[in-house]
Amino acid sequence: MSALPAYINPFHGTTRSLVTNIGGSDMTISRVNSLNLEMGIHLSSKAEDAFVIAYQLSDLPSYEVWNDGRHSRRPSEQKSTFSIFNLQFDTQAHIDASSDVLLIHIPRPALITLADSNEVPPIDWIATHSRDSKHDSVLDGLHPSVLHLLSHPGAHHPLVREHLMLTLLSHVAVRYGGMTSGPASSGGLAPWQVRRAKEALGDDLGTNISLTDLARHCALSPSHFSRAFKVSTGLSPFTWLQRHRVERVKDMLRHTNIPLAEIAISCGFADQSHLGRLFARQVGTPPGSWQRAHRAG
Repeated sequence: MSALPAYINPFHGTTRSLVTNIGGSDMTISRVNSLNLEMGIHLSSKAEDAFVIAYQLSDLPSYEVWNDGRHSRRPSEQKSTFSIFNLQFDTQAHIDASSDVLLIHIPRPALITLADSNEVPPIDWIATHSRDSKHDSVLDGLHPSVLHLLSHPGAHHPLVREHLMLTLLSHVAVRYGGMTSGPASSGGLAPWQVRRAKEALGDDLGTNISLTDLARHCALSPSHFSRAFKVSTGLSPFTWLQRHRVERVKDMLRHTNIPLAEIAISCGFADQSHLGRLFARQVGTPPGSWQRAHRAG
């Protein structure tokens, strides 16, 4: 066999990725597409306390794998199926054919932290019941949002990325790690926590506060905070923030002569077009029309 090209590690900075920190470890989602590489895909990962879910975005022919130096050949996998791999050994994969895959890297400490934050017995393992690739309707539903975030890394608030990745992690932990439901409770925030979270979000119109920072304001884990905030307000933190931004825009349209493009930036929107789309979706009319109808005398 001829020498292989240089391997890439898709989990630690060599490819465009979504990253969020959970329990001191980075959960990472990367897309690896052979069209962006010169000679197939050659992946490498040093042994670590983590798992990877490989979700196929196209049909994948049989390919070669080395675990701790031991060679094997994986069977072909169909589009929209996935497999789970334990990264406890040095792992390499050599894929000669055209391929396109999402790689979801889940450190074991992230699973333990998730279970702890939900006050349920710890889990430290995820696996399917066989080595064959599987279908999963939740992964099918979430992967278009993941691809959009990967393609537009600066177009969305960090809360969107963190909420999506926590949702994915929770699904995997329950379905493939056996995580149980937490104790029944109303699950809402205390009044002081609601007030502090809203103050932090309200101060964030032009910046990018993270879910971790919001949770820290309330002395909670990110997953617990996200769930409790929605119980208390009826909205996710990001949806609440977007509505608050629109209300601030209304106030400025009603009482100032500031150009709409400047209002958009000051209220945390990417540009005037971004503001216009969201405003019309929430209010039902474009901001200019709304201003003419509601302008303060």
